[in-house]
Amino acid sequence: MTVEKQLLYLLSKKVEMEGKELINIFEEMNYTPQSIRNILSKFKGMSYITSLERGIYKITPSGLDAYSLYSKKDNFYTKHWDGKWYLVFLEIPETLRRKRDAFRKGLLQLGFGMLYKSVYVYPWDIINKVLNLVDSLEIEDYITIISSNEFLLNGIVPEGRAGPNTASSLWNLEEINTNYKNIQIWLENEYKTKFNSLIKDNNRNPLQVFTNFLTLKEKRDDLLIADPMLPAEFLPGSWLGTTVLFSIDKLIQTLITLIPENSYYSSFVADLRS
Repeated sequence: MTVEKQLLYLLSKKVEMEGKELINIFEEMNYTPQSIRNILSKFKGMSYITSLERGIYKITPSGLDAYSLYSKKDNFYTKHWDGKWYLVFLEIPETLRRKRDAFRKGLLQLGFGMLYKSVYVYPWDIINKVLNLVDSLEIEDYITIISSNEFLLNGIVPEGRAGPNTASSLWNLEEINTNYKNIQIWLENEYKTKFNSLIKDNNRNPLQVFTNFLTLKEKRDDLLIADPMLPAEFLPGSWLGTTVLFSIDKLIQTLITLIPENSYYSSFVADLRS
């Protein structure tokens, strides 16, 4: 969904955009014009965008809802946990298998861990996003949601303690941490050379700066989607999440400052300027 998410992001920041403007941005990122036209046609068919004039596109409420589901979660590493857990129970019949699979996938993307086959758990209050997912799939009759400050038996076990429901197993923290390590290596060994060259170039192209921003934003969003961002007591001591995200955020903010405020691309990052 990389290009699709980026395209919805761009359209969410403008009242409308010309197809050639979108193609110009994505060509800088080595995508072909035809691939972008194909996505635009796909999104029109899904009612994510509309085109009142030939070659001019506008995102619809359905498109905004889709982007909200695809887009990054909040960075919960910056928030205080109140000790409350949110549990989602589902009993969706086999006749609605596709909706059931889509809902389970959506919960996992939002950060929930699978406690049991039809029970999902998460420590952060994102129930509005869960309800939006329920509404979009029209499965209200098959879902129950509760919140609680305690488990009476077999709760989620903090790091270093034994039990059947360890955070490491529910959320596969080892694999997520390995992903962070790989991104850390990419930043240090590959990307920062390119980044530093861009910083030093006094004749830098605003489009090149903006596409670098899109690349890093996508990396960050993918990390946030994969990472449940559990409270500190459930994370291993070797956890790299906060360090890597801080590094990416710092690079992103630097890129934003390099996009002139009178540039065409400034409106895409206006709400992110510090």
